[in-house]
Amino acid sequence: MESGQLRRLNLCYAGIQSLYWAGFAAIWAFLSVLLLYRGFSNSQIGTVSALALLMPLAVQPVLASLADRDRRFTSRRLAMALAGLLLLCAVGLWCSAGSMAVTAALYVLVGISLTATAPFHSAMAMELQQHGVALNYGLSRGLGSACYAASVLVLGVVVERYAPTAVLPVFAGEMLLLLLLTWRFRASPTAAAAAGSGPVLSVGQLLRRYPAYTWLLVGCALLMACHSATCTYMIHIVGKVGGSESMMGSALAVAAFLELPAMGLFSRVRRKVPLAWLLIFCAAFFVIRAGLFWAARSVPVLYLAAALDFFEYGIFIPATVYYVAEHIDPANQVKGQSLMGMATTGVGSAFGNFVSGQLLDRAGVSGMLLFCSACAAAGLLVVIYAVRRK
Repeated sequence: MESGQLRRLNLCYAGIQSLYWAGFAAIWAFLSVLLLYRGFSNSQIGTVSALALLMPLAVQPVLASLADRDRRFTSRRLAMALAGLLLLCAVGLWCSAGSMAVTAALYVLVGISLTATAPFHSAMAMELQQHGVALNYGLSRGLGSACYAASVLVLGVVVERYAPTAVLPVFAGEMLLLLLLTWRFRASPTAAAAAGSGPVLSVGQLLRRYPAYTWLLVGCALLMACHSATCTYMIHIVGKVGGSESMMGSALAVAAFLELPAMGLFSRVRRKVPLAWLLIFCAAFFVIRAGLFWAARSVPVLYLAAALDFFEYGIFIPATVYYVAEHIDPANQVKGQSLMGMATTGVGSAFGNFVSGQLLDRAGVSGMLLFCSACAAAGLLVVIYAVRRK
């Protein structure tokens, strides 16, 4: 591929990741704030979040199988369709202020679409990399985190000054641009043709063929139960040390900004450190970070815990994407990436958000954070078992 064409491809993919994660921040990082503003309780927010993250279990395997089996339903085309659906949901949320039921239903649909979209973005990149196209996934994904951080930081101030509903037109604009950039992204014909070669397995066949991968899914789900709950209910964690919405935005921004160098450096680090050790290393930091959030009694400790995102989530995301690319056969790459997305942003996040929402109303912030720490510790043990299993 010519250098000019490769540069344009990298810029386009970086834009896709940036807009997706900026939109994710706008609609999901402020989920608690927006739904509390519209009259939801913490338990109701946990239920909405859990439904939004569990429903893809029924949808995503179907979409992934379509992408693996039928070249008409490529990862790119499915990502475009989901971006269009997210745009429609944003407009619907803006118009549904008077109905809690409609707001909840649309938020569930947003969660389904967001959860389903990310694995297709990963598959788009891995298909090209496996066929010799030097697409820089780590840097592009890191830029996505930086845009997430910038979005949270700016919108935290906007929400505090105006109203939580200010995030909705921002989200709509980002989804429109995401749809246009995804349409502009063109995959290599060689990669597209080869991606469907070999036997396409069902979900059950895939899990039986790759038992270490199956255990890794369990471990990653537990880790993300911890991470997602601390992000979703960050407003309560910040409130524990006397902070406000803008401080919540700052804490999330610190964490997300630090993901950029972590992800950008990942490709260099993995040349020197085995992928298995990187997975164990980042899993250990899930435990440390959750423990610091629980112990935090001051703003500096809170920001220190947020900064550990460099070693935790910043390494976790590219490590899991590359694990699937290296351990799952090419004919089942989309399904492999989708199952990892379902385990992490789906099952794990839904479980963590639902239980944490219940615990917030019954045991307070400290009880919720103890639960998060326990999930992270269990996830670490399962990840160690998975990566050492032959």
